[in-house]
Amino acid sequence: MLDGIGPLRARVDERGTLLGASGIGGTAQIIVERVRGIDFSTIGKSFASRSLGTLSPADSVRANVAGAALSVRYSRPSARGRVIFGNVVPWDQVWRTGANEATVFETSSDLVVGGTTLTAGKYTLWTIPGRAAWKLIINRNTGQWGTAYDAKYDFARLDMKVESLAQPVEQFTIAIDPQGSGGVLKLEWERTRASIPFSRK
Repeated sequence: MLDGIGPLRARVDERGTLLGASGIGGTAQIIVERVRGIDFSTIGKSFASRSLGTLSPADSVRANVAGAALSVRYSRPSARGRVIFGNVVPWDQVWRTGANEATVFETSSDLVVGGTTLTAGKYTLWTIPGRAAWKLIINRNTGQWGTAYDAKYDFARLDMKVESLAQPVEQFTIAIDPQGSGGVLKLEWERTRASIPFSRK
């Protein structure tokens, strides 16, 4: 008799090993069955043979700002315990601003980004992270892998505002924050936010 359960009848083998138990007829109405031994070796081999998930999954962000349809397609790497800026992403070098293929920005209308007029169309976004300052590179070339940057296609290089975040961001994030007739393009990872304002022309 177990408190709160009632009578529980156990089944054991000749060595006294518990095979099961039944509480049918008691308060809990339970049946307990012993399971066979777990073959951890087989389970381990099964998991080892499976492919890993994507380390830097593809994502997109879309926004409508003052009638302009904006979108960014990019891949989102995670920090995974690593020091990112100044290590995984070196200082003062062109970065693909994500992972895998080059990050693509598209606008249906002309914009003014950081004081520079950007005509409607599709571009790739690159950055040069620095300890105290970042540059945003808007490039006319599209469809390339993220290591195939070619400066001859640069449309503009623009200064970005850099801030420290109180809480770390594990997975690289690009956001479009609409504000009135324009907005702010934000890049966040680790404890860093780099941003640049824009408006519809």
